[in-house]
Amino acid sequence: MGKLILGVDGGSTKSHLVLFDESSNCTQTAAIGALNHEVLEGSFDEFRQIICEEIAKILKAADAHSDNVAYAVLGLSGADTISQHERLTDIVKETGIRNFLVCNDALLGVSSTCPDSVGICAINGSGFKIAAVDKSGESIHTCGVGALTDDCGGGTWYGQRAISMVYNEIYKLGKPTIMKKLLFNLTGVKHREEFLDIVADRYVEGKIDLVALNSIPFEAAASGDEVAIGVLSDSAEQYAGAIARVAMDMDFPKEDTLHVALAGSVFVKQKVKILQELIEKRVADALGERPVKYIIAEAPPVAGAVIRAMQKSGIKPDTTKIKAELKKAEL
Repeated sequence: MGKLILGVDGGSTKSHLVLFDESSNCTQTAAIGALNHEVLEGSFDEFRQIICEEIAKILKAADAHSDNVAYAVLGLSGADTISQHERLTDIVKETGIRNFLVCNDALLGVSSTCPDSVGICAINGSGFKIAAVDKSGESIHTCGVGALTDDCGGGTWYGQRAISMVYNEIYKLGKPTIMKKLLFNLTGVKHREEFLDIVADRYVEGKIDLVALNSIPFEAAASGDEVAIGVLSDSAEQYAGAIARVAMDMDFPKEDTLHVALAGSVFVKQKVKILQELIEKRVADALGERPVKYIIAEAPPVAGAVIRAMQKSGIKPDTTKIKAELKKAEL
């Protein structure tokens, strides 16, 4: 049997494991639940049980064993700090795979989207995250700790800001915003007097879908609403600052085009592109005339794990074929 490549994208809600051969053919796939130890009831111990079982299962399905794996890359949500990374790495050693890399899952977006796996990935989906791999192969991931890292984006941030701005208009002499009408329509509020009671009660009871409210600032901004544009501007300020800081601090030669992957549901699915335009302008202001190319990350993150694992093992990946194989497998 030829050598196999194992890619793992371990998320907080769903995860993917895939096996590829040296010719970029997908041989096995598995879709499972969370692999983030932070959301698992049994924390690291439960992660150990799941990852050992699932890797054993996918190898068995391929009539292979750990010695057949040339290299594995596991991009794991929750691999944020040095101590977490070390503990997760020790657990993966128990699978019997000798050559592997454990990294934060945000880094997969660089390999799945940027040429030669060099660039920056900005994530705006269930969370706010910045990850980068530079020309020398050094990597970093920043942000992702909510208010502690002043993350203006990801998750339910836009919906929460819409509620705040409407509350400010009603009770704090805030500027009028058409977000009030949009919010009232989506939540069923008829009068301003019942706004807080309805929204707060539904929030506490878990009956209000804040993710669904994320679209409000974008829709309002598209109509020229000043307050909504301000919300998106605050978000753009943080994303652009994080992107520019990483570009300045790492080995990204100024004469080379800097590739920036935009990943996550807000960047990928949001049709109103004002946020992206604001980010691009502010990055340009910070980096001057350095060429920057933005790419929407449409390939599944696990593609990045496969591509990076092949590069680590000395195999030249056929990135187009890898993505096509994963699309065929509906991942």
